[in-house]
Parts: sequence; structure tokens; C-alpha cells
Amino acid sequence: SRRRYAMASAPLRRVEFQPGNTIRSRSGETLRIDGMDVKDGLLVYRSDGVELPETELSDHMSFTTPVNRLHSGFIDRNHDFSLRYRSLVYQHNWAKSRVRGFIGGRIALLPHQLYVAGEIIHRDLSRVLLADETGLGKTIEACLILHGRLVSGSIERVLVLTPPSLVHQWFIELYRKFNLFFRIFDDEYCRSLEDSDAKANPFLDDQLALCSIDFLARNPLRRQQAVAAGWDCVVIDEAHHLTENSANYALAVQISAICRQLILLSATPEQLGQKSHFSRLQLLDPVRYTDYRRFLQEERRYHRVSALLDRICDHRPLTAGQTQLIQELLPEEPQASPMLWRRRLQNDLKLQERVIQDLLDQHGLGRVVFRNTRSAIPGFPNRQVHLIPLAATADKAPSAAGDPRITWLVQFLRQERHRKVLLICKSVEQVLEIEQALRNRMKIEVALFHEQISLLQRDRYAAWFAREDGAQICLCSEIGSEGRNFQFAQHLVLYDLPTNPELLDQRIGRLDRIGQAHTIHIHVPYRVGTADEILALWYHEGLNAFEQNVPGSYQIYCRVHKALERRIRLLQVKGLKSLCQKTAELRREIAAQMRLGRDRLLQLYSFRPEMAAQLVEGVQAQDAQSSLEKFMLEIMALYDLRVTLMEKRTYRVTTEFLSNPEFPLPLMKEEEFIITFDRTLACHHEDWEFLTWDHPMVLGVQDLLLGSEKGNCALAMLPEAEDPGFCLEAVYVLECVAPKAMEIDRFLPPRPVRIVVDQNLQDCTARHSVKSWIRRLREPDLHRWPVQPLSAEQLNTMIDATGGLAERKSQEIRAESRGRMEQQLGHERDRLRGLARKNPNIKPQQAADLQGRMQALAAVIESARLRLDALRLVYCYS
Repeated sequence: SRRRYAMASAPLRRVEFQPGNTIRSRSGETLRIDGMDVKDGLLVYRSDGVELPETELSDHMSFTTPVNRLHSGFIDRNHDFSLRYRSLVYQHNWAKSRVRGFIGGRIALLPHQLYVAGEIIHRDLSRVLLADETGLGKTIEACLILHGRLVSGSIERVLVLTPPSLVHQWFIELYRKFNLFFRIFDDEYCRSLEDSDAKANPFLDDQLALCSIDFLARNPLRRQQAVAAGWDCVVIDEAHHLTENSANYALAVQISAICRQLILLSATPEQLGQKSHFSRLQLLDPVRYTDYRRFLQEERRYHRVSALLDRICDHRPLTAGQTQLIQELLPEEPQASPMLWRRRLQNDLKLQERVIQDLLDQHGLGRVVFRNTRSAIPGFPNRQVHLIPLAATADKAPSAAGDPRITWLVQFLRQERHRKVLLICKSVEQVLEIEQALRNRMKIEVALFHEQISLLQRDRYAAWFAREDGAQICLCSEIGSEGRNFQFAQHLVLYDLPTNPELLDQRIGRLDRIGQAHTIHIHVPYRVGTADEILALWYHEGLNAFEQNVPGSYQIYCRVHKALERRIRLLQVKGLKSLCQKTAELRREIAAQMRLGRDRLLQLYSFRPEMAAQLVEGVQAQDAQSSLEKFMLEIMALYDLRVTLMEKRTYRVTTEFLSNPEFPLPLMKEEEFIITFDRTLACHHEDWEFLTWDHPMVLGVQDLLLGSEKGNCALAMLPEAEDPGFCLEAVYVLECVAPKAMEIDRFLPPRPVRIVVDQNLQDCTARHSVKSWIRRLREPDLHRWPVQPLSAEQLNTMIDATGGLAERKSQEIRAESRGRMEQQLGHERDRLRGLARKNPNIKPQQAADLQGRMQALAAVIESARLRLDALRLVYCYS
């Protein structure tokens, strides 16, 4: 049926197609228009002898392409066109930014963490051990690496394996700090997936998986499924527990064989000795680490290299002998006479940087281990120990109720009623006994942390302990000394002492971390005449382990453990001073060796302050810019989100009137949420969304806008124009089709190409810049718009002209991108070829693989094609 409407108030819009347009009938037949007539007020289109009245046009014709929309009169506002173009530019600039992936974390900008993540990502190091000392933030480094690689698309499937006690902590860190939602896998979740499909592999259901390593190691079916699922990257926390012949190590061997990228984390990689450490290095590079004896021999040569690096880094002049050593280690240096070269080295910072890098590359430890130490990183608090000798009871093994340590603890808690206290002991039985004894003697709020309560309950207790009005004391078994952070507390009670000094270091490291703002008080109550007294005195007077972090503590322990264990077994306190003196001498000796040997090389390789500063400055520069804030406020207005300013760069957002249900709202925030563009505020308010160019909401709204027709077609008017007539602005996108893992965005991310032509098909892009048109263009005025605009043929000719100009420009872009790729990767390829001849840690295959990657990238860049994204017709008048 037909209905008549007044032209001014018609609820429908009449579309008038032009010759050359393609249309579709109700029956689905596609026709190309040759001409058109008007019969009884209706348009009738002609195509190759066939006539089609406009009433027979298909109801489902799409007008999404800019050409169809322009011909059909479906026009957007100029503001929307500008927003679309800016989104393309922002997306391109961010894809090639060096700080992409680093800016999105809700973290303080600590240089050593950014440097480690930057080196691993930018140098494409795929299998590494993060071995920073306790408290330096290995988890954050691993999260930065994962986040950077997920944002770039170089990885998609990730499996994180942790000790059972750390599963939920990893989940919270990944989600709250990096907006990464990892699915926690346990047997219950796997069975729930199998209920709907018994043959399905549960581990294929999610791209990002997190689970206990014990869960997979002890369950053959789940282990088989996890291995079969395949992963781009696997992360294993507390990797020092991967001991040979253990179920966890067997799992690690299997899973490391099927993943391209592997990240191991351990603050104490040599806790169980160098042989155990070597076995974990084999997981990372089984080809490189084959001979344990050779591995030990390499330790000896590190001292010579380290001594040279120390002098160069400290800007001290080299001796003639050291110059000769450089000639042996780096035959290409010195190029001039040795004396002149030594003088130049002392004053030429670029030469110093090159020599340092070459020494580290060619005669260092390879590119597998990253280890930062507290001595090189500022920001740690002081530690103060309080040894509390207590009279032992007649009962050699008293119950907690009669233990003098409990009596002291009750008194201490009453004196420090407003202080948070963390207590760590060896076993869950002790935790329960201490809890009961405290409740019998005083009214106190106690949080518990041990292996007999669920992971969720542990997390709740930890959160309760952290609250200002929460528990005063948290009682932890040994599991509390790994991975958990309690730096909001300043008092640590060591109810007993482990014999392994690295376990002691982990206990203290729960409070002694970057971010701890106060002196840490370590309380050691011990019963006189017991093993606790021997350990307390040995740790304090011999190892000095309470008040300092001691490098090489496990090596020292291995040298004296027989004498120490004998004294503990016989409860022989008398004569302990001589053992303490021997231990102190060993501590000084081993510390000196490590300063000049492998640890010094690791320190130099793992943290270069000047290079780290560049990353920090890059992130800070992005944080300071207002472009993202302005862009997101415009985007939210476009989709009818209500935004209210709360404080500086912070807004409350409500979704009541949201016009598009596809808008990517933050996870679990569907009605109201708070956003901030300020890093400091975001770190203090973890429930606020910290918006950066890395944030899923920002990435998602750009995809939403650019995936729709919004803003891809517009009309505008240019007053006071020098050359009256029509101009056509066309925005093309030069894009590559390639797997994300190729990381083509590093060299040629989708690139907007803007072209402007006039009616005479002349290129006037330079004359009509984006900035000038933003300032001068006006929305179309129907009273001024020409009565006889351009014909469809004229418009098509102008569109074709923009295409030809864009193609010529794209050839320049392809050549530029290919040259940049060859320069960057070619330099790295040549470097690897040179290293492979000198450093056994570098394999020739690495250079060959990189050459193959360069050839594949060159082919993809050459095949990049243009896509027309948006059109704007501009009427210029004087």
C-alpha cells in the first residue's frame, strides 16, 4: 500500500540513486543504473532494458560505504567525520609508539621494571628468567611483558602457572592493574565445561588461563589437556620449586616444549644449588644449556669482563693491559692507536656505550636471565632487628600456651595495639596453636593464612588484614612468605627461623619491598639454649641477614651448613662466635666476587638507567597529553553517555541513555563507573577505570566507530574560498593483511592517507590542511548550497582521481616502511651474526630466523592495499 506524507514531516527519507549506482530489487536481483525517469511522481530506474520503480527496491539495501552514502544523500555531521579521521590518526600513531603496551598498567613508573619489559619486548626475547631480588617487582615485570605483547597482538593464548597460594593474587594483579581478565582453571570449572560437551578440551575455552601448577602436575588428564591446548606464552611463578625428578618439573618440560614464549620467575634461582638452577635454564634454552661443567667454567671469565665494564662505567681511564684485553675480546676495537683510543674512550659517551654493549653481548651471559639487585635500585626502607632472648622452659617442646614466645607476643601486641603485625612460622599446626593461645589470653582480631583454608578465604583474610579497621595480626605458615605483599605493615615477627637463608629473605621480603615507606622492625623472640638461639645469632652476627639483603647467602650456607647443623643438633651455643666470624668473612669474600663477576654483568645487562629513563619519559609524556581525554569525552557524547566532572581529569559516567548496546563498557560496570586519566589518582583508587590508549574501552570504541559507517560521509561549506567550486576530501587507509604474530604494526600499521582534489582533478591536499579546515569549515546551508550540484559522473571522476593520488602516495609509504624494517631488523640480524661467531650463547639459527622474518615482512608490506574509508564533499564559495 502507499501512504502520502508532507515533505517537511515525513518519517522516511527518500533516496535518489544516480546513473552508475548499483541497486537491488525486492527479488534480490542486482542492477546497475543506466538512466531514470519520473512516472506518476515515482522514480523509475533503467538498467539494460529493465525498468524498476523505486517502490520495488529492496528493503535491506545497505548504504554503509562512503560512495553509496554520498550518492544516496546519507550524510553525517562534520564533527563525526573529523572524529573518525582523528581516530584513524590516533590508532596509527599508537600502533607504532615505542611505549605502546607500557602505558596501560595501573603502576608507578619504576625504571628498572620498564627497562626489563622493554628489552624483552623490543628485542623479541621469547624465553627468559626474571630473577630480580625479592621486593623488586618481578610479577609487575611479567605482567608488563604479557600486556605489551597482548596489546600488540604478538601473542593471544597465555597460560600462567603459580603455587596454589598465589593464584588469586595473580588474578587480581592482572585484572586490576592491567585490565587482563584471566580465567581461573580448577577441576570444578573443567568439569562444568565437560558437562555440556564431554569430549571438549576445557583449556580451549579461554585464551587467557590461570591455574595452580600443582593442579596440573598431579592430574594426568588435566595436564594432557593443557599441553594439547597449545599456548603462545607460558608463565611459571616461583620457578625455584621446579626441582629435577619432581612432577612440577616434568610438567614444565612438557609445557615448555609446546610454547613459543616462556617466562620463569624466581627471586632465589639458586636456592637449591647451581645444578638445580642449570636445569631450569635448560627449560628456557635446551640447545644452549647442555653441559653443566662448561656452564661452571664460564663463571670464571666473567670477572675479567666485569672489571673492564666497571672502569668504563665509572669513567676511569683504562690501563695499557686493559686496552690490550679489549683488543682480545673485541678485535674490531681499538681502530686507532691504543693510546689515542684510550683517551677517546674516556671522553666519548657514544663509544663507551658501544663498547659496553658489545662486551655484554659478546662475552656476557646471553639474553636469558634478568636480575636486578637492591644495591642498584633506590627506594628500599631500612631494616631494624630486635633480638628477644627468652628463658626456656623445662619442657623441651612446650605447648603454645606455655611457650615464653606467646607471653612476649601478648605483651607486644598490647603495647603496639595500633600497629599491623605479620607473624610467620613454619607450619599450619603452629599457626593454629598460636591463634588459640592468643584468643585465650586477650581479645584480638586475628587473620590466618595457611594451606588448610581455601584460596578464596586466604584472600579474604589478607584483605581484612590490610584494612585500617581490620585484623591487628596475621598469622602465616611458610606459604605466607612467598609472593604475598604486606608492605602496609612495618612489624614482622619471626616466631621461628628457617635454616635456609633464602627462605628467611623471602619472609622478610613480604614487608621489605619497593613501596614500603617506613623502617621495618624485625622481631626475633628466641628461647635461650635452643636451636632458635643458634640460628638467630648466626643470622645476625655472622650473615647479617636480618638487617641487610645478602647476595650469595645460599652459597655461604652451603660452605658452613655442616658445622651449623651439627651445632643445632647438639644445641651447642658455646663457641658459636668462631662460626659467625667465619661466616662474616665468607660473606665479604663472596660479595666481592659477585660484585666483580656474574652478578655485576647481570646488573649491567638488566638495568641501563639512561635507556630506562627514555621509556619513563615516553610514558610520562603520554600521561601529560590531553588528546585522549578530549577524544574520549567526544566519543562518549556521541554515544549518549552522561559524563560529570568530579575532580581533575576524573569523571563519573552513567549509561542510562547509552544509544549503542555494542559500546565496550568496562567489565562488570554496566550502570555507572568512574574514569580518570591521572595515573596517581588511578593508583590510589583501584575501583576507578584508568583510561589510556592501551585500555580495552579506548581500543574498543575506536573499533566500534571505525567498524561502522558513522562519520564516513559528510558535506561541508568553505566560506571566503580563493577558488570557488567543489572539493572532494577522501580518506583512504593503507593496510596489510597478516597474522598479528608477525607484528607488522611495528613497521606499517593501518595508515590513513588523506587526499583533496578540486573540480579540475588537481591535487590541493597541501593547500587545504586538516587544521585549516577544522577552523574554517561550516555545516552545509541549504540556502547557499548550489541548486545544481555535481552530477554522479563528475563525483565518480573526482573519487577516481583521489584513488590514483592515494596510490602514488602509498608507494612512498611502502618504501619508507620497508626501509625502516630493514634498518631496524637488519641491524639486529647483523649483530646476531657477529655475536654467533664470538659468543656461544648466541646460535647462528637466530640470525637465520630473523632473515626469514624480514623477507616475510617485506612481502606483506609490498602487498599492502588501500581501502576508501571516508568522503567529504566541500562547497567552496567567496
